[in-house]
Amino acid sequence: MAFAQTDQKRPVRFTEIVKGVSTQVRVLHALVLRESMTRYGEHKIGFLWAILEPMAMVIVFVTIFSLFKSLTADVPIALFMLTGLVPFTLFQDNKTQMQSAIASNKALLAFPQVTTFDVIFARSILETLITLSVFVVLLTIFYLFGFEFRVENPIGVLAACGLIAAMGIGVGFMLASLKPLLPSVQQLSNALLGRPLFLSSGVFFSAERIPEEWRHYLLYNPLMHCLELLRSEFFYELDSPYGSWFYASAWAASLLALGLLMHQVLRRRAVVGL
Repeated sequence: MAFAQTDQKRPVRFTEIVKGVSTQVRVLHALVLRESMTRYGEHKIGFLWAILEPMAMVIVFVTIFSLFKSLTADVPIALFMLTGLVPFTLFQDNKTQMQSAIASNKALLAFPQVTTFDVIFARSILETLITLSVFVVLLTIFYLFGFEFRVENPIGVLAACGLIAAMGIGVGFMLASLKPLLPSVQQLSNALLGRPLFLSSGVFFSAERIPEEWRHYLLYNPLMHCLELLRSEFFYELDSPYGSWFYASAWAASLLALGLLMHQVLRRRAVVGL
């Protein structure tokens, strides 16, 4: 009889798990659609702006840094900038957009199916999908305009992008959990993780072109490892010895775990603090 009762309970538990996962997926899907409509649906050019903005940045920085080609590798400078600027936004945009997710979706938290995790994670999904889509579109545009290239290892490029996104999502969860309690955390994060990180992550230069006494300090930055790895997997001409998969993965896993843990601890106080 004991065995019969155990067998009868198993399908119920499995059904509950499937139902819970299904509900979670539907909630996230609805939140992602809502976020995309809120951000791009009100403008006539909509999603096109997500492509035009990084393209304009690439053009500006290519024009500037073409005067300092010694800072880049022996690859087309436009592609070098593109493979730095757009992947870096996987970190920067996730961090920036996720930190205001709880306050912006306060009304939705009245629904029992919607949690603070859902509204934060939905933004990370949207940001990651948009950035990866923009990356592919811009590479296609560059190819059509005469920049011939072959991606050496697409899986490696995607893995490096995943590490950058994981770091941004981890930091985003931390900031989203802290911002309702400490509003000044946004200014602090912009000061520490904004322009200084942007300029020191290898977006505009390769590690091998930096003097050794400076390179040692810059390589403490895990994002620089990610961009070195990404470009090594993207270009046949590059094989950087300075990017470490272990170092970058350890940082990504640690930041993501810390972000989720901090959210778990502070989520109730974050809602009360709104």
